[in-house]
Amino acid sequence: MYKKIFGSIRFKSFIIFVIVSIAPLIVLSNMLISSFHTDYEDVMRKNMFRKANTIATNLIVTGYFNEDRNEVYLNTINALVDGRTLIIDINGMVIFDSNDIETGKLYVTEGIIEGLKGESKYSYLKKENVGKVVTPIMDTQTKTVLGVIVTTNSYESITTSIASMKNTALLIVMGFVILIIILSYFTSGLLTKPFKLFIKYIKGVTEGHIDEMLIVRGNNEIEEISISFNHMIQRFLEVEENRQQFVANVSHELKTPLSSMKVLAESILSREDVSKEIYREFLEDINSEVDRESKIINDLLTLVTLDKKDNALNITKVNVNELVEATLKRLKPIAGKKNIQMIFESYRSISAEIDETKIALAITNLVENAIKYNKDFGLITTSLNADHKEFELIVKDTGIGIPEDSIDKIFERFYRTDKTRSRDTGGTGLGLSIVSKTVRMHYGTIKCESEEEKGTKFIVKIPLKHIV
Repeated sequence: MYKKIFGSIRFKSFIIFVIVSIAPLIVLSNMLISSFHTDYEDVMRKNMFRKANTIATNLIVTGYFNEDRNEVYLNTINALVDGRTLIIDINGMVIFDSNDIETGKLYVTEGIIEGLKGESKYSYLKKENVGKVVTPIMDTQTKTVLGVIVTTNSYESITTSIASMKNTALLIVMGFVILIIILSYFTSGLLTKPFKLFIKYIKGVTEGHIDEMLIVRGNNEIEEISISFNHMIQRFLEVEENRQQFVANVSHELKTPLSSMKVLAESILSREDVSKEIYREFLEDINSEVDRESKIINDLLTLVTLDKKDNALNITKVNVNELVEATLKRLKPIAGKKNIQMIFESYRSISAEIDETKIALAITNLVENAIKYNKDFGLITTSLNADHKEFELIVKDTGIGIPEDSIDKIFERFYRTDKTRSRDTGGTGLGLSIVSKTVRMHYGTIKCESEEEKGTKFIVKIPLKHIV
């Protein structure tokens, strides 16, 4: 159960929303607090330098470093500076300490030495949490250093302000975190809701409820998935309908010859003193129905073989011209019964990588159809041509033609434009399905052009080299 929850898209999207939203908030808060700390420290540093420079200037102006050493100004320093102030002479001796601790003592540090050289210096004493400024006392007339001013100031106010700011920021961040978690939870729910609907629909389809369509509103990827899924289901329904129709057609086609044979047999059995001629006539009719049944079964077996996924093509290099000529020669006697003239037009010698047996069967079916549905004294023209990629076979007749609304359906199994006439000609309604399947197995195309009472033309194009 835990794996199902934590592995769900909603949980993962929820975690991503929370991390993506909270992480920048925390980083931004830290950056703001750090910026405020830097600004406070900078203001404090500038203020300390300003006061130290003021003290140094006033000491020069009031003549503290003259021979009479006027010390009146020293009494005002404590009021001017918040922290501690030291005045150190050129020898490093403390001549004034606002805390009256180091007065009269030698006080020399690295910062004081640099100050006596005329350089100002600032430092932060982390352990004491104070800022320290060293400023030289410069005689503006002689340009000599008379001593240094050392001022220190506690950063406790800054620390307190930053701590208070951190607490406030923490409360604000926690408030935003709670708000982000709530919004992320509902947002992830909204994003995964179509998925739940999709899963529910798939379960319904699995249980057999395939008549209802999945509806997901909104212009997003989930809507595209639902549309594609609906198309898939519609295609599945079409395939299922075709399968049921195919089974019904097979049953009907196989039953029709059997019914005819049964009627013929019962007719003979019901008569007495039947002549030899009538017996022969009835047996010839029964034999014809057996041939018809055999033709249907053979065509069905061919289609089943072609439909198998593991049905591999036996590809060899074949002279297509010779293959077509041999097929036409074999069918010429059948065409002769209807006085149909057959013409073969070949523009060049063509060799292609094909399954010779299957292509021969496809050509046979096309030409047989042209003979069956042609008129007496008609014409069948078979032409063969090729370019550098594929060869083109055209079978054209002057027969009865195909209605325009039936051209797109003629490759369906058992489809007939005129069922009565098709049975009279011995057709099973499977020939063109076999042709179409064979052509597609060779990665080719087949196209039909027809006009009623003027004739039909089939155009087959197959690559010269087999596509692996």
